[in-house]
Amino acid sequence: MSQYSLARELVTASGRPTITRDLVARWERGHQIPRSGTRRWLSVVLQVPQEQLDLAAVAARRRTRLGHAIVTTNAPAQPGHARRAQGTPPLLPVFRSRVQAGILAATLLNPDRSFSLTELAEYAGSSLASVDKENKLLEDAGILTSRREGTIRLIRANNRTSSMVGPLTELIRLTYGVPQVIAEEFGCVPHVARIMLGGVWADRFAGIPGPEPDSFQLLVVVPPDKPLDRQALGTAVARTEERLRRPVHLSVVPLGQNLDTRQIPHQRPGHPVVEVVAVRPRSAQESAGVALEGQEEIKRLLRTGQLEMAGGPSANGRPFLRLAADHIDSAEPLTETSPKSAFVLLTRAAQLIGSALLAQQGLRPSAGAAEHIVGTAVTAQFGHQFSQIELLRQRSRELDTPTSSDSHAMPVEATTYLGTARSLLATATEQIDKVSLFS
Repeated sequence: MSQYSLARELVTASGRPTITRDLVARWERGHQIPRSGTRRWLSVVLQVPQEQLDLAAVAARRRTRLGHAIVTTNAPAQPGHARRAQGTPPLLPVFRSRVQAGILAATLLNPDRSFSLTELAEYAGSSLASVDKENKLLEDAGILTSRREGTIRLIRANNRTSSMVGPLTELIRLTYGVPQVIAEEFGCVPHVARIMLGGVWADRFAGIPGPEPDSFQLLVVVPPDKPLDRQALGTAVARTEERLRRPVHLSVVPLGQNLDTRQIPHQRPGHPVVEVVAVRPRSAQESAGVALEGQEEIKRLLRTGQLEMAGGPSANGRPFLRLAADHIDSAEPLTETSPKSAFVLLTRAAQLIGSALLAQQGLRPSAGAAEHIVGTAVTAQFGHQFSQIELLRQRSRELDTPTSSDSHAMPVEATTYLGTARSLLATATEQIDKVSLFS
């Protein structure tokens, strides 16, 4: 039954023309709970006992939604100050509201993406008005930035000018970023049906005050007839512990054949369970790839905060390579007529090639990382050929200074680097399918 069909039948049964498709859509997305009178007509149209709908409404009111997670059972029954979206969040009480924490979790942990206000409201589990108010405060502080695309305002992290973004990102990742990190890492494990968090972190997320969690209690449910990739599971655990800097206590249980997939496993009374929606990668990741050198250098860059781990759709290098190929093709006709412009495109293409290999490993430069990090990290792992990424960047910097004696580029030099960029692209294209997630 479509949303239009359901709305039409409810209008016919109840005689209330105010029931529209938009209202049905808000019910489906969890933005609004049908009132008691409406549930009576829903019971008639859907042929579902009203008692069942009433129980569902009570459960929905007790849920706390944020990002890729939702409190699915045993949430605190009394919605006190700490439970309200506008109240101080027990998981990170330094913030003024859980809505603000949700906005920061969405934008800071996805630095390459812009969000509309509607998407931020969905992510933070709040209303458009609350999200708009918090967003204006964060924009005024320079932490977020926005632009217009037609009638839509798009918001993203202000990585380039705000010195607060880096420390805030780390703070958010260790608190409200937990669901996204777990969703990305365990979403890469084949055949994982459900992911659930319990323990102290789930208590704080649901609004129960207390100390910060020192570990994560994680339950993964898999179908009994599907083989579990133990190596991929181990990689997910190792990467999650590295990204969240706390141990993960993992339990793997089979999904019973007669078990309703919406049913929540037994948990201690009064303690919530948080279900995490898996974020699947755009393409299947190899559980084991080619053995690479330079692992210690990558670990050092991770320890010093120059690199960070990323997962989900971000762990895909192929879009970077496609854009790099476009830049190289655009640079070719400029090598004779405008060598400096060709250098700009070739430098960007080389950076994209390096970023592609890192992205395929689930790695990316951190906010505020040094410009040479991409070249350094790729050269350490994939060989001396990729040192050309840094050499090209340095040469491009010289050309960017018009007063320098090295600011002149000849067509023959641009043509040489065009061949270099094409060679790097060909090597990276050959290697990328053999690269697995870094652990």
